[in-house]
Amino acid sequence: MLTSKVIRTIDRYRMVHPGDRVLVGLSGGADSVALTELLVELKPRFGISLVLAHLNHGLRAEASEDEAFCRSLSERLSLPFVSGRVDVFERARRNKRSIEAEGRNARYEFLEAQAAHFGAQRIAVGHTLDDQAETFLLRLLRGSGSRGLGAIHPVKAVKAVTAVKDGGIVRPLIEVRRREIEGYLEERGASFREDPSNADPRFTRNRIRHEELPRLSSAYNPRLVETLARSASLLRDEEEWMEAETREAFDGLAAVSRDEIRLDKKALSRRPLALRRRLIRVAIERLRGLGNVSHRHIEDVLALAEEGQSGRELHLPELVVELSFDQMRFRLGSTARAWKERERGYNGFEYRLSIPSRVRIPEGRGTLSARIEELNRALPDRELPNRDEPQPFGNAVMLGFDGRVPELKVRSPRPGDRFHPLGAPGSKPLSRYLMDRKVSRDSRSRVPLVVRGLSSLGDSGEEILWVVGHGVSEASRVSPGSSRLSFRWETV
Repeated sequence: MLTSKVIRTIDRYRMVHPGDRVLVGLSGGADSVALTELLVELKPRFGISLVLAHLNHGLRAEASEDEAFCRSLSERLSLPFVSGRVDVFERARRNKRSIEAEGRNARYEFLEAQAAHFGAQRIAVGHTLDDQAETFLLRLLRGSGSRGLGAIHPVKAVKAVTAVKDGGIVRPLIEVRRREIEGYLEERGASFREDPSNADPRFTRNRIRHEELPRLSSAYNPRLVETLARSASLLRDEEEWMEAETREAFDGLAAVSRDEIRLDKKALSRRPLALRRRLIRVAIERLRGLGNVSHRHIEDVLALAEEGQSGRELHLPELVVELSFDQMRFRLGSTARAWKERERGYNGFEYRLSIPSRVRIPEGRGTLSARIEELNRALPDRELPNRDEPQPFGNAVMLGFDGRVPELKVRSPRPGDRFHPLGAPGSKPLSRYLMDRKVSRDSRSRVPLVVRGLSSLGDSGEEILWVVGHGVSEASRVSPGSSRLSFRWETV
């Protein structure tokens, strides 16, 4: 019986505890409806309370009907309900991700936010044994290691969820076949929503689900779904053990500070290759996370450790790895050479700044507005940078100029940049100015600069007019006869 199987899964993984509030991700599809019905049935047994949450992705004409269905189900079951809406298509375009991946990210962001809002200790989602097998096969085809092949975890910790002891996201249906769920709903006469995109062959997962797994099951193993799910489970267990071994080895090899990690090179070289890869991953993860770090990057660090000479450096996204005699230094990229790597595509940015304009600067996490200011407008004192104060003027400033409007742009800092703060006796390296302003090393690359070119004046290079959010330059001083440009920086 399906209910007994779900009870065993919940008990085996200690998915809930008495008194827990569980936020249930309800899409309206068969899996999430079955999950909801089962948890309502099991509420007295486990001593839990439920909240239903639905996210409208805005991808289908029927999306509003799905939301209405979920709301109606919550009313029938007398359960609290919350819904949200997001334009997944626009998010995917903006973030340059697939619609499928961005939809998943949006869904979990929403669920975690609502769990925190309602004080839920668990988020329950409706992944099944079939989802487990599909994910395993997908990751196998992409060349994942044991961590990826562990596929979908029955329980996964989530920081946003309060009072988490054994994990925030739970999957009570993870040992249940999809056909069992369909039989359960049919037996109860429960309705659910069909999503046509689940049959769209343009999505890789759908081809795996509807074509490859049935073909492989028919040709080689009629219980292939169970077999692949069992392999994923074994790999998760082994991954957990290897991670514990890695953490112990790392603690013995590494010297850790806020923005630097040192590994003993000789001790590292004596470890098995698989452990060396993991230790390098841990060092990178501790410093800056693993986003944009690929298998190739890990192999490059391994090669540096094995073949490099003292003083050699390797530049990764936002990270520098350096050999220093008998140590490997992992540090956040802040040297001139690291800046150059960023300019080649990691963190460098540059936007033309026409007047008037409103430019979004995603790298700086804000929007810059600019316009010509009328000379006869009464100006608040805080917007007039015409006093002998080498201090910042916040996020709304006025810059002076003579003649026609200069050609401007907003860009990231570069090696060799110098800045002459208003009222200061002379210029100084921009890096020193930002250091004096107590801007952290890893944040300096994201500080926008409003600059003008000097080629029209017979000089080469550029002049910094405003270090956004920090200070304006002496060259931007507003004088009685100067024209004025008004700028505003809005963080997002």
